[in-house]
Amino acid sequence: MKYFALILVSLLLFSLSCKKGKAEVKIRGVITDASFGLPLSGVEVKIYQISSGFDDELIGTATTNASGEYSFLFDRDQTESYSIVSNKENYYDLNESISFSDITIEEDNIYNYSTFAKSWVSCKFTNNFGQPSDVLRYIKQSGRSGCSTCCPEGELFLNGNVDTTIIYSTNGNEVFSYQYFVVGTADQGLKSTNTLAFDTTSLNLVY
Repeated sequence: MKYFALILVSLLLFSLSCKKGKAEVKIRGVITDASFGLPLSGVEVKIYQISSGFDDELIGTATTNASGEYSFLFDRDQTESYSIVSNKENYYDLNESISFSDITIEEDNIYNYSTFAKSWVSCKFTNNFGQPSDVLRYIKQSGRSGCSTCCPEGELFLNGNVDTTIIYSTNGNEVFSYQYFVVGTADQGLKSTNTLAFDTTSLNLVY
């Protein structure tokens, strides 16, 4: 009988220790519209648990409220990191990493983020009376980087008798600019425009 009671006590202690090991983690924050400097509502936010050798595990989904707030509450499991991913139409996605070692169970973990509204710049290049040997070199000075439709970093070239339009994605309500050089001539300068969120702005160069 005493042996049976000892087993029950052991099982109870084991159960309590397991529950204690599954401490709850709370991650919360605010997502801001960087184009307008306001909280961004209606953003779908997901959090994934990241571990080497395993598929990313979705452990929570939330939508920001009118104040741009989101929150997640979940059991803490041993892992390497967490990934917070956001999506809202006409805004750039967020994909932010949080190290497991930076997470505490003693208080709320606060992570605030911001994202820009999408905007586009229609860059028209026209070479009047051009020759096949003409070369235009241009280098972006300001504007969004890192997206597949953004203006690339570094030097870009257009050759010959050019009459073309290239549309680049960029941040809304910010400056987009590039420095240009007509190779072999004194013709050079800076082209710049203030973009409009959710809209396309024209930027024309005739050389």
